[in-house]
Amino acid sequence: MDTHNCGACGELLSEGPHCTVCNQELHFHCAGITEAGYCKLGGRKSTWRCVKWKQTHSIQPLLSPRIESDALILKETRTLSDKLVPLEYLKDEVIALRFKNKFNDKIKDFKQRLVQVEKVQKHANLIQTRLEKLEQESNSAEQWSRMNNVAIKGVPQTSGENLFEIISKIGSKIQYPITKTQVNFVTRVPTCEREHKKPIIICFCNRYVKEDFVAAARYASKTSHPTSSNLGFVDNNRIYINDHLTVHNKTLLSKTKIAAVEMNFRYGWVKHAKIHVRKIDKSHIIMVKSERDLSKIV
Repeated sequence: MDTHNCGACGELLSEGPHCTVCNQELHFHCAGITEAGYCKLGGRKSTWRCVKWKQTHSIQPLLSPRIESDALILKETRTLSDKLVPLEYLKDEVIALRFKNKFNDKIKDFKQRLVQVEKVQKHANLIQTRLEKLEQESNSAEQWSRMNNVAIKGVPQTSGENLFEIISKIGSKIQYPITKTQVNFVTRVPTCEREHKKPIIICFCNRYVKEDFVAAARYASKTSHPTSSNLGFVDNNRIYINDHLTVHNKTLLSKTKIAAVEMNFRYGWVKHAKIHVRKIDKSHIIMVKSERDLSKIV
């Protein structure tokens, strides 16, 4: 029997399958087929191929397309990544745009609220102006109701006192005698300051008598102020005779006096229940009707 070398391992063999492609004989175990299996091939032996040839020509074509496919996928992935880079900037721009829109919405809302506040403020100013006007009208009406009244402060109060007798003595002191026909009523009124004596209020029958009485008292005070001792009292308190001002006008008069002193105004007086100030003899007279007029002094 002829011997050959195995085309796979190179060792001697006496019998084995023959590869029609490699034209080599191989051991059955090197060829990857059993002897019985090779015998069963029958006529197909003429086209039988060894395992080595199959591995060389069948595996390589399977691997190459996969490698090319992976390379293509990698290339496409890189291309896609390159295309996604601008999207990062676009993302930042979108975020910035959203922030800008949100900021603009807040600005718009703020402007709308500001408009509403301005409307409310305007309405409040109108209400405040109207309220001040009503208060001024109310104060003017109240003061007008007191135009015939004179307020006398500093007279001690005693039990069972005769107020008409007291004002008669005051009239004699200031050289303006008073008769009962000139007086509507005379009374004492409460005061907010508990330690102070209750002032005496004289309501004359007409404004002319009242104005003459006040003028006579001011003229007399230039030489000798009326005092409680002139009325028969032990103490010697000064007696003040003035227009019967409303609470509002009394407060305004106090503030006017303070402002006038601070700004070195020499003169301040009340005439016909109206407050007047003058800085020097030749300066113009300022009439103070409200607290706003105090700005004319300061």
